[in-house]
Amino acid sequence: MNPLLINSAASTAATAWQDRLYASATRVSASAPATVAPKPTVLDGSATPPTDVTYGDPSKPVVDPSSDDALAARMQRNAASADSGSLFAGLGQALLGRFATDGANFVSDVVSTSAADAAISLGIRTASGATVSLSLSGTQSGLSVSLTSDRTLSDSERTAIASLARGFQDAVDGLGKVPPVLSLDGLMGADTSVLGSVDLHASVATAPGVHEAVALHVGSDARSLKVDGAAGSLALNLDMTQPATWGSRAQRDASVAAYLGKVGAAAIRGHADASLVAMFKDGFSQLNSHYPPTPTSASVRGSVRDLSATDHSVLTGLADFDASISQATHAPNPMRGDELDTFNYDVSQSTRLSGRNARDRHIDQSQTSHLKASFHESPWPGGHLNLTDKPGSQNYKYTEIDDSATSSTSIAYAKGELISATTSQASSQDTRVRTYMVAQLIDDIDTPSHHDTQRDLLPLLKTQAHDQALSSN
Repeated sequence: MNPLLINSAASTAATAWQDRLYASATRVSASAPATVAPKPTVLDGSATPPTDVTYGDPSKPVVDPSSDDALAARMQRNAASADSGSLFAGLGQALLGRFATDGANFVSDVVSTSAADAAISLGIRTASGATVSLSLSGTQSGLSVSLTSDRTLSDSERTAIASLARGFQDAVDGLGKVPPVLSLDGLMGADTSVLGSVDLHASVATAPGVHEAVALHVGSDARSLKVDGAAGSLALNLDMTQPATWGSRAQRDASVAAYLGKVGAAAIRGHADASLVAMFKDGFSQLNSHYPPTPTSASVRGSVRDLSATDHSVLTGLADFDASISQATHAPNPMRGDELDTFNYDVSQSTRLSGRNARDRHIDQSQTSHLKASFHESPWPGGHLNLTDKPGSQNYKYTEIDDSATSSTSIAYAKGELISATTSQASSQDTRVRTYMVAQLIDDIDTPSHHDTQRDLLPLLKTQAHDQALSSN
């Protein structure tokens, strides 16, 4: 079965609507903060909560985990830890937590005995143009942190930045795991009306001389994620400029699940690296979480962006995107170096709104996907493959796959009436399998296939619109 087929058993986001229709210190320097209200305690999530001054020991002062002294002490503890994964524990949250009431800069470094090799930075640009930069760096020589702002921040800006503290620490903790994992949900909830953009950059050693690089961008108009590592690379880009086409949280979750099912089926068919695919799925899910509020009906009324419930029912509800996975290439056969193990997969969605106004509007949404992969496997079920330069080891199958699929949905209105609604799907699949025994080619089979379907949705959508009108009366 072709995992890219739009109507396959592994349902895709392209048909999620059909199913419905049909059935986030050694040196310390701090600038003086502006005059503010008394500073509340900011917990960093991993530090021991302060003693309650009412019922606790009054001889022990309450320590704010985001104070300069507390930060310096935490750095000393982290630097002395034998666990390199805890080098940044609590630091990101404590640093950003300072912005709850305090916009002061902070720079510090301490000598470390850890063998960590990691650098993580967070760049925040407010809607007013202020820039805040946070960096955490750990090497064999020491631990360094810095938090700087290029100007005095407003109360709302400090509050918005402080709200990212837990999400940033979750991201840092995830990247500190072995292997690194993505935990970016908390950064997706950035208040883009106050914060123009949030950028996370990280480089984490996964083995001596081997690094995993992560770059995340969260803005009002776009979101993106790029990961490069030993297993391969992935890239995801979301266009956040058409909120009128977004669906409810339930619809988006269903569409994300459908797309992930499609990715999983392609990964199985193409023998993809499981860890790379898992990271792609995590990234795709997390980038599609915490959408900003959609436009109010009053703000789009009368325009081509004034979509009805019927319109939304045939769309995925997701922001437009393009995404790709590219697995690191391997040449496992010393006798045939041109036979490569590869996996490349890309998927995208685009939506176009056109027309003069809401009564004469056109909506077109399309999805495309492409899988190109090749791999070696034993000719016997469960057999072990051990290819060497000896002819006796050359017993294997070499498979090459080239699949593609497209799906498009179009609806049109004239003078307020729905006049056309169609969906079309096309998929092609090409599988070539060559079998070798004792280094001799004994079989070469190429199996191409192609499928096309088209449906007229007009009668169904008119019935649905009629039923909705009756139920609302």
